[in-house]
Amino acid sequence: MYKLISLPLTLLCLFVLTSCSSDGYQDAMDKGIEKLGERDYHQAAIQFELALKEKNGDEDASSYLEQANHMDEAVSAYEEKEYGASLESLNTVLANKSTLKTLQTEAEKLKDDVLADQEMTSSFEDTMKMVKELMAKENYSLARKKLQLLEKSLESNDSLSDYQPELNKLTKQIDLASKDQEVAQPEVKKTVEKSDKQHDTYQLYENGRYGFSMYYPKGLRMDPPPTNGDGARFYNEEFEITAYASHTNVINDEETIEMYYEDDLKSITEEIAYQRITEDWYVLSYEENGRIIYKKFYFNDQVGTTFIITYPASEQEKYGPITSHIAETFVPSANS
Repeated sequence: MYKLISLPLTLLCLFVLTSCSSDGYQDAMDKGIEKLGERDYHQAAIQFELALKEKNGDEDASSYLEQANHMDEAVSAYEEKEYGASLESLNTVLANKSTLKTLQTEAEKLKDDVLADQEMTSSFEDTMKMVKELMAKENYSLARKKLQLLEKSLESNDSLSDYQPELNKLTKQIDLASKDQEVAQPEVKKTVEKSDKQHDTYQLYENGRYGFSMYYPKGLRMDPPPTNGDGARFYNEEFEITAYASHTNVINDEETIEMYYEDDLKSITEEIAYQRITEDWYVLSYEENGRIIYKKFYFNDQVGTTFIITYPASEQEKYGPITSHIAETFVPSANS
């Protein structure tokens, strides 16, 4: 009698459990689809995972879970401006034949947005590259115009806001390089005249050991000459000139000017405002801790001659012409 009674109870429990499981599955599926409609793909994926727990191996729940995850990844990648990864996830959704129609529409729309932003960003970066190339060619006027176009694009597109610091840096470089251009190019003689009258305010320094010479402003103090006689230092409270020479091809008998140039570039941690290299000299100019640093190096197969000038960046108008005159009248060491 007991066995006959327990059997119906067991069947009843199984029916209740099955019914509850079915209700839980459908509830999770409905909520998941609802979240897809709200574009909350992360929460949608959570609901489809719950549905799979209720009905392990269910094809619909598995398919919707995969779609939700890919859409969530696509949105996240797009927000991080990882356009390639976003497009890859979207293409996976669109290639799935069981993708819900509403989800496919959203995927296509997002793909259009990603492609548009990707093209805009690519064009923006190409223009920035052009600005840098123009700066390298010393065409600061055109570089500035291109930079102004970039600023306008940035103002009208929030997705480009991450580029603002780099644009600010380029603007600063152009401003500094424009000021230094006259100094860095001895052939420009707007402020430099080789006249006796101008030399009246300068004093001639000639290095006895290496034979280089230069005119420096009268009134500058001079450090005691080093015992090896390789150069001299002249200075006041703001302005400083250091000139010296040394033998080349001592350690390596195949030295080139490019080797010295690359070594200098590696040692400079600040942004370089102006740089130029020729067969026998190069110039580097940059700002460090509020001071302009201008360095010129002359190279031949026996002697390398260097002069370095530093002064406050705020005093460019005062010391720029002086630096220009020194650069124009500097005579490097000949082979000795």
